[in-house]
Amino acid sequence: PVQQPRDDASHQLDVPAPPPDGPHPLLPAMKIAYNSYEFLSTRVKDYSCRVVKQERIDGRLRPMEYIDAKVRHDWRTGGRLVHPRSLYLKFIAPDEVAGREVLWVEGNNDGKMIVRRGGRRFNYITVELDPQSETATRDSQYMLTDMGLKMFVRRLIDIGLEDMKYGECEVKFFQDVKVDDRPCTCIQITHPKPRPQFMFHIARIFVDAENPVPLRYEAYDWPPEEGGRPVLKEQFTFQHLKLNVGLGDAEFRREYSAYKFRD
Repeated sequence: PVQQPRDDASHQLDVPAPPPDGPHPLLPAMKIAYNSYEFLSTRVKDYSCRVVKQERIDGRLRPMEYIDAKVRHDWRTGGRLVHPRSLYLKFIAPDEVAGREVLWVEGNNDGKMIVRRGGRRFNYITVELDPQSETATRDSQYMLTDMGLKMFVRRLIDIGLEDMKYGECEVKFFQDVKVDDRPCTCIQITHPKPRPQFMFHIARIFVDAENPVPLRYEAYDWPPEEGGRPVLKEQFTFQHLKLNVGLGDAEFRREYSAYKFRD
């Protein structure tokens, strides 16, 4: 006998969402994202902040991490490279990583990060790691060298461009929402049905009202049962953000007096 095609709900969700009908609802949000990327690329040389992040790794929601960050964007004047992309991180909490330090300058040290282990035991140990190595990536879905606002916005743009190929997308804007006591606009994006091409059920991006930069991002997976609560996948908050603070070359060198890297 000829097997009839399935028409159950699970089969329907195995196929891609239909293409959008008319202008995509993501367009206003994408304009904000492009504006943010241009602002960060042309008007922000460096910044400092505290990154508060939480990720679900292998199905388990990891503890919240608190990381003080100094970031310099790659910057050119008259076609001459003034300084390459540079990153310094100091982990504040939880206890198992407190005191960890990470230093990376694009194009230096054969592309390797300098990492002081931190934590309760052997916290003084300093090693050099490839940012793409298993050791460097096992505690996060993202490379540490990609941590930062500019790379973060670039990732959101890439996800948005992929989502705009399909429909089943709802976008809402909420004004006068506060993050770190700063007024923001919250952009909420919802994919009602789980589809293989969608990375999240609900995402919320909180954009600072003064400068067009995201201060918080949170993403949720679909609930395990109908009518259940969405499942947190990841959340990132950029607290105490200070733009163009004038970070010097010395702050991205291993021997900087405030750092505890060992030779």
